Amino acid sequence: MDPEKKIEKQIEIYQQVAKGNKDIDMSALMMNALENRNRNFVSSKQKHWAYLVSAALPPFGLIFAVIFYLSDKDDARRVANICILLTVLAGAAFFITGYIMFSGSGVSVDQIQQLNPQDLQKLVQ
Repeated sequence: MDPEKKIEKQIEIYQQVAKGNKDIDMSALMMNALENRNRNFVSSKQKHWAYLVSAALPPFGLIFAVIFYLSDKDDARRVANICILLTVLAGAAFFITGYIMFSGSGVSVDQIQQLNPQDLQKLVQ
């Protein structure tokens, strides 16, 4: 459920309770609801680690995405989407960088297959 809808629902309940009993402090109930709303977020430390792993080690960012999708935190789905986006972007960057490096070397697969293992052993010695 959307966090704003949860707050709206709680406010409606508080208004109904306040109509029934005039001694209830409506502002205190609303402050309590707003304080509790802020407690159900993913911690900034978890977000930083998830974003770092997603950007630095692309396949492992998907693990964090699954963990956050299964979480009951209010902003977990948004954090999971960001992890997926960072994973895809980092994977694409690694692929493009590797492709550029290998295509710029001027060596083709046919040339590598024609290498003689004995020539390589002589180079190593």
